[in-house]
Amino acid sequence: MIRARSPYIISINETSQVSTRIELFISFGSLGATPTLNYTLSKAIPASNAPTTYYDIAPYIREFFDHTAYSNVTSLTAAVSYTCIDKLNVRVKRYKTVGTTESLIDTTDYIATDGYAEFANGVNYSGGNYLLDQKNYYYHSGSNAGFIMVYAAANDKIRWTNVTDGVVYLSASLGLGWYYVPRCYNSEFTKEYTTDVLNSSNITQATWTFKPVEECLYTPVKVDFINKYGAFQREFFFKASNDNIEVTNKDYNLMQPYDYSLTGGQRTTYNQNGMQTIKVNSGWVEEDFKDNLKQLMLSEKVLVNEKPAILKTKSIELNKSINTKQINYSLEFEFAYDLINSIV
Repeated sequence: MIRARSPYIISINETSQVSTRIELFISFGSLGATPTLNYTLSKAIPASNAPTTYYDIAPYIREFFDHTAYSNVTSLTAAVSYTCIDKLNVRVKRYKTVGTTESLIDTTDYIATDGYAEFANGVNYSGGNYLLDQKNYYYHSGSNAGFIMVYAAANDKIRWTNVTDGVVYLSASLGLGWYYVPRCYNSEFTKEYTTDVLNSSNITQATWTFKPVEECLYTPVKVDFINKYGAFQREFFFKASNDNIEVTNKDYNLMQPYDYSLTGGQRTTYNQNGMQTIKVNSGWVEEDFKDNLKQLMLSEKVLVNEKPAILKTKSIELNKSINTKQINYSLEFEFAYDLINSIV
């Protein structure tokens, strides 16, 4: 699997090659037998004693992602029907030229997401088939808890365990492909759930736990962002939030007649507009919440209460429970649009 925010290198080193070429096919849907060619890249070898050529295909793939659409998932949904383009099918054909004759070396199909690899992961890191870290998550009781993006093998199943009531729900066998899995079954967004992926032998492949939190005093703020795997991840900031507005304008002096109006003034403004920001607090969280926070701070797509936003906080201490017994994180977001519509 390609994480397109990090380089993904295709190399060619064939005997006696003098130049190489790759063809790149990219599609949201199935590539099929005769897909549309999107890019052709070619290179001559650097030298006879250094014949390997390298192509970084990640920047070309990133052009096709589209995270502008977002839908709340309430039932198990095949990815082909979702409005957000957050996974792509990619085909790479490698060619070599020996003398004056070009020939096809091989054809390889990949799946790509808009995620990234960390330095410690090394080159061409795939990252697995489940696009959410496996651990405990907390959501606002009564709100949609979010979804998990899963690449299922043939005959995998999803199991939801209602821990609160002791009820288990099991999906039908799935076909090979991508699925959006609701974190809680059948919109039961006041219950604690454990959600598992089971293989054809009913062996657990992945597990997540989602716990509801009642917040009686404050209105929790919902934050969705593209995580390191390239899928939307939902987090809640439960405690006090503060809204702010900053206005921008230009002013100029008016030319007034000698019998000026007392209500006219000598200056006025134009191009008046404003930006809104919000400061949020997580409330007391477990130490491993810092991993969620790190992915949020590195994300290029953020929604706050389902509105586009930019994280203004650029630096924050990632606390350890041995040093800080009660961990709370404060962040500031700026909504990514003018308050007065200025789109033309």
